Amino acid sequence: CAAKIKPDDAFASLVKARKELQTAGETYLPKRDWEGLRTFLDQDAINMNAYEANAGALLESKMLDAESKKDIGTIRRYGVGADVIIMYGGLKNEVDEENENPNGSEIGKYLRRTADSLDEVIAICRSNGF
Repeated sequence: CAAKIKPDDAFASLVKARKELQTAGETYLPKRDWEGLRTFLDQDAINMNAYEANAGALLESKMLDAESKKDIGTIRRYGVGADVIIMYGGLKNEVDEENENPNGSEIGKYLRRTADSLDEVIAICRSNGF
């Protein structure tokens, strides 16, 4: 439950999630190792997969001002936070094992957009003292 996640821990997880995306981009993208990327995203990208819970904890906390909470938003209330979820979903979809022909440029785009949106969320949190 999001209420049990401390805001500082949630923010630290977002920073780790950003590193996971970087690892995915540097390790699997150049080799076009889609199977490795799929396994990495499913099993090793623990922080990225916990994004919604951590973002929720931050949005529920008193650490972010109202404007920042609005800028981040949720999947229901559009904001850069929704972009993270949507783009990451697109990335996972593109490398899904049911997709027999993963598109490398699409994977790269989704990865970049997920990272860019996550960078914005992290920047908003930093501007609130994290």
